[in-house]
Amino acid sequence: EAIGGALKLDPAFRRKIEIVTKCGIYIPCEFHPDRKVAHYNVTAARIIKSAEKSLRFMGIDEIDLLLVHRPDWLTSADETAEGLNKLLKDGKIRSAGVSNYNVHQFDLLNSRVDQPLVTNQIEFSLLHMDPIDDGTADQCQRHRILPMAWSPLAKGALMEKTDPAAVRLHAKAAELSAKYGGATIDQLAYAWIMAHPSCPLPIIGTNKLGRIQALVKAADIKLEREDWYGLWEAAKGHGVP
Repeated sequence: EAIGGALKLDPAFRRKIEIVTKCGIYIPCEFHPDRKVAHYNVTAARIIKSAEKSLRFMGIDEIDLLLVHRPDWLTSADETAEGLNKLLKDGKIRSAGVSNYNVHQFDLLNSRVDQPLVTNQIEFSLLHMDPIDDGTADQCQRHRILPMAWSPLAKGALMEKTDPAAVRLHAKAAELSAKYGGATIDQLAYAWIMAHPSCPLPIIGTNKLGRIQALVKAADIKLEREDWYGLWEAAKGHGVP
């Protein structure tokens, strides 16, 4: 609703942004006392209802990208695809993607949708490197789609220095900072993610201008190969195999 209010103040601004939203997670809260257990639901009816609710709240005709937030173990790929295909056909979403899908789950749903999925939003950071080991990032390269990296600062753990790996990374970042124009630990962490050949797009959950500006500056940092591996080594606590 806040976004919808902002767009009403300046309708032309809509053409300058891409609106991305998700569907599929239902959590108990004061607005829904009937929900007793957090659960997933990506049936066609739920996907369509969720998208239409977002359109109504924002006062727009089309969502640029709708993400299925997580796989729902009780809903078939055909059922999920039915909802996405209907929204695409009706022009209510421009494209569809997923979040937190493993390689097999992505391939299965992608085989059922009329329009190929355009992204997989995955957890990826210096403290969570699973995507470069489990095939997820490789799959994005195979399909030539850009993954979105959520929690690029490891849910804040990278900044807090309570984890031994985070302590080592801060030391390595201090060593590299001057070489990259005084880059901070968060900027180097973003640059490290974006340097991967799958070209991940870091997603930051903040409305603080300083954090947003840090990410923008990080896009200009081009890590040298040995420095990228140096950060990998600091995170892992050992050298490459």
